Amino acid sequence: MKDKRNKKGKIKYKGSFNEVFGPDYFDHIDFLVNRMKQNLGPGSNKLPSPFFYGFSVIKNSEEESEIREFGSLYLASVGESGGEQKCLIQKHKPLIGVVEKDNEIFVTAELPGISKGQIILKATDSILDLKASHGERKYSEQVLLPSKVDPDSARATCRNGILEVILRVFDAEKTVLVCVE
Repeated sequence: MKDKRNKKGKIKYKGSFNEVFGPDYFDHIDFLVNRMKQNLGPGSNKLPSPFFYGFSVIKNSEEESEIREFGSLYLASVGESGGEQKCLIQKHKPLIGVVEKDNEIFVTAELPGISKGQIILKATDSILDLKASHGERKYSEQVLLPSKVDPDSARATCRNGILEVILRVFDAEKTVLVCVE
């Protein structure tokens, strides 16, 4: 993919990436990167070390693009109304991928340092609730599923810190505990 700067100094992208994701995609990524830099702000030398932050972009042909943030820091509001301040809090947010294919939904989460006995999964017809902890490392995430699923059909495995959950698409309204194999 070639890039050229226009008269305003912005990079013009040509090639298949631009054709798939559209011309405004890099503007949105630039926005996220600038927001991350602003969030780090002047107190960034006091941040816990090491830390990481990133985002993944998922583009399906029929749906809007989805951007998911992940990392070991997140921005939170602290204080009472009127005097709220934004600050960075250390919390592990896993990289999660959700794919629907052949009447099944596949959820994959990266949980470094976590084994199967340290994971609690709860599934409803539309949400997968993930909790995991090992020492100071704690993960907690609610994953909104793209279609209704049968929570009883959930199968999960965890190998080398990679959690894989498979749910069958179905219409049901119940919550079940999912055992990790």
